[in-house]
Amino acid sequence: MSERRDFLKQLAVVPAGAMLIPMLTASAEEAACAESVIGKLPENVIYTKEHPGVWKGKEGSHVPTVQVEKGTAGLTLKVENKHGMAEDHYIVRHVVVSETGEVLGAKTFSYKDKPVSTHETKATAGQHVFVLSFCNKHDLWVAHVKL
Repeated sequence: MSERRDFLKQLAVVPAGAMLIPMLTASAEEAACAESVIGKLPENVIYTKEHPGVWKGKEGSHVPTVQVEKGTAGLTLKVENKHGMAEDHYIVRHVVVSETGEVLGAKTFSYKDKPVSTHETKATAGQHVFVLSFCNKHDLWVAHVKL
């Protein structure tokens, strides 16, 4: 728990674009970049399909899925979790972040909602987008989409 608190304290002093995007990606080059920015990342802070950590087996309902629809004004991203929603266990929030760290959209849920959000963006084909989904019991999950 101490490692986790230390990591979260670092988040307050490192610009989101400089820290968040490199640590969410999977390539060796990007992982090296993340380590150079904030040092070795502690395990079990941010989860992905490939790295579920202590929540192995929970990927199917926690990793957000993204549908991309192209329109005349840009792109529409539909984010969804296959997660039940109960008062004591639910998806709290979705956030869509560009490759430069810009927040493109966010939605907060109550346990009475369905964990689906829609975000319109002027992002273009070829750009990378990161989708974050936070569960009140199983922490922060991230998916990466190349538009």
